Amino acid sequence: MKYSNSRAATQFGRLAKTVMVGGAAFAFLGLSMNAQADPVCTVENWTDAPGLSDADTGTQGSDNRRYGGPCGLRVDFDDEARFVTYESGQGEAQYIARFYAFLDNMGTEPAIIFAGTGGGDDQVQIWYNFPAENDLTLRAFDASGDSNDLTFDAVGSGWHSIEFDWNRESGDVAFLVNSEEDEATMNIDLSGLSIEAASLGNVAGADTGGVADFDDFDSRRSTRPGRLLVGDANDDGVIDIFDVISLRDELIEDAFAPGQPDCDENGSVDIFDVICLRDELI
Repeated sequence: MKYSNSRAATQFGRLAKTVMVGGAAFAFLGLSMNAQADPVCTVENWTDAPGLSDADTGTQGSDNRRYGGPCGLRVDFDDEARFVTYESGQGEAQYIARFYAFLDNMGTEPAIIFAGTGGGDDQVQIWYNFPAENDLTLRAFDASGDSNDLTFDAVGSGWHSIEFDWNRESGDVAFLVNSEEDEATMNIDLSGLSIEAASLGNVAGADTGGVADFDDFDSRRSTRPGRLLVGDANDDGVIDIFDVISLRDELIEDAFAPGQPDCDENGSVDIFDVICLRDELI
């Protein structure tokens, strides 16, 4: 997987947000109201959810995937804007976000899966399948309105950890996909800009003919959240035999693991994750 830095020749339009109400602080926003064996999966933790409802959330199964906790969000890319969104309550000079996305079934047309908006315009976007198939691109707009790109090429299949750090004061923008060791960076003029709201999903109403799954959105004003611990099924911060037990309970007793049971990150929770955990422990 490689990354590149470029100044985009075209802007694709700066998407203005119109459906934004309320004012939640930037923080972790989950998709469930609890983490019990029979969880309540909902979009109510977000400010708004244009084109989506609780029916688009769910537990691991035929209609949903999840990365951490019991619930995930599935979004159609069917020519209608469908996304969860929230406002910060103020314009942010520094904005850091990390989320997980499963994009194998999105199709091959380019689409915006995240937008950070300020002053009625998108200040930062994340695209899938742009500029080429299976690429992830962060597009940041500078003070003159020009777009600047950081691209990870051929990110592969399965769940992707997607993180970026946008800093108006320094002008630094950093972009990470999957590995915390590989980081794409650029420095641009961000003076006078801020991020007031964030949207995740089919932000611009792309029609790719596919679907995508999202989970574990975490945004902050300082410090990076980093990746969740892969295979930490019981969510205690370490990999040990208790993760195997938590995964066994999910597979045998339908008791959803509270952490990250998808050890091989392929979008399914099954016996191969037990094998993956075994390999981690020996």
